[in-house]
Amino acid sequence: MKKLVLFGFLTFTSILSFAQNDSVQKRECKRMRFLAGEELKLKNFAGALSYYQKAEVICGNFDKAAYERMAQSASNASARETDEVKKALFADSLISIYNRMDEKSFFDNKNALIRAGVYLRTTAKDRAKADDWYTVSLKNGLQFKESHLLTYYNNLYQMYFASKDDLKGAIKKRLINDYFVLSKVATDAAMTPKTQENLTKIFNSLIKTCDDILPDLAGFMKSLPQEKEAKIKTVNNFMTILKDKGCSGSKEYEMLVDTIIKVDNSIDAVLAKASLQMAKERYDDVISSYRTAINMSTSSTQKEDLEYEILEIIFYKKVNLRGAYNMALGINGSKRSKALEIAADCVAQLANSCGSSTFERKCNYLYAAELAQRAGDGGKASRYRAMGPSSTEIFTEGNPSSASLSCWGVSVSLK
Repeated sequence: MKKLVLFGFLTFTSILSFAQNDSVQKRECKRMRFLAGEELKLKNFAGALSYYQKAEVICGNFDKAAYERMAQSASNASARETDEVKKALFADSLISIYNRMDEKSFFDNKNALIRAGVYLRTTAKDRAKADDWYTVSLKNGLQFKESHLLTYYNNLYQMYFASKDDLKGAIKKRLINDYFVLSKVATDAAMTPKTQENLTKIFNSLIKTCDDILPDLAGFMKSLPQEKEAKIKTVNNFMTILKDKGCSGSKEYEMLVDTIIKVDNSIDAVLAKASLQMAKERYDDVISSYRTAINMSTSSTQKEDLEYEILEIIFYKKVNLRGAYNMALGINGSKRSKALEIAADCVAQLANSCGSSTFERKCNYLYAAELAQRAGDGGKASRYRAMGPSSTEIFTEGNPSSASLSCWGVSVSLK
């Protein structure tokens, strides 16, 4: 009986002691959270953070809202701190809080951009972690500010130079791909031109010449996305780089063209093929590709532009003056005036081979002047007119009112 009474007394004492300790813990938990709230009212974020950290240990059951208040306190404390060392320590605290939130699935990815930036402000700057969270932000479609965009890309650029050789290739590929991705983000968000300039400046620091991209291209091509639209986009991006760097005559560019035509035989692919043919001076092939593109196009403006491109090839590259003249007269629309200028130049350049006499040959310049005038180029018309027959030469020929030009099947006025 004595033993039973003693056992009951000890049990009661233990329960009472536990209840008292539990009560003390709850009171201390509430007190720490209360003090944290008071510090927040005073905007003493460092003090609030300290109390929240103590409360987290004492309370033992912080919910998501409490963690978010603690994280915000750390963020604000870091933002207000002017001492760089202390600033970095607050960033360390914030990352630690985020990690504990991860364990409880409390971290909201809408704050991924903020978290990415914090990793770059800690005492041991973690570029890889920052990149991970920038990537999450981009994937989740978070709204990037201009500073976010440039920090993300510059961080990746710094990672490239700090990486070991076996990782450089993968990061370089990302730098190339992300340049186009981030450029589109900047455009869609109507960011300032300076943002695009800074992105391009970083990109051009990496890719300066053909030698900076061509050796890696074959490796990049082996790991192209399998999804059609993504593959087309990636190949077109590489083609843009090669054109910008003056590498469109390379075998690597031809490889890209062949790839894009296999994947997407669109008008853009045909025009890319024409660009390659132009670089290789295969002008007949270029004309054939342009004619294919004209048949594929639904844009009257694009068709007119391509017709004029063909005219320029015939005139400037193939130097087929009669062919250029005939084509120029058949061009209408927005390129009509430019085409007539070329027609005038064709007539003038062939003047000495058209006509049985010096007088007849000089009359060609009058026709060239007429074409130039119709093109709206008064200066050129005056120059060609001055090269025509003089009044004395016209008088000597019997003052005819006009002259027939058999080469062109036209007559020109001599009045």
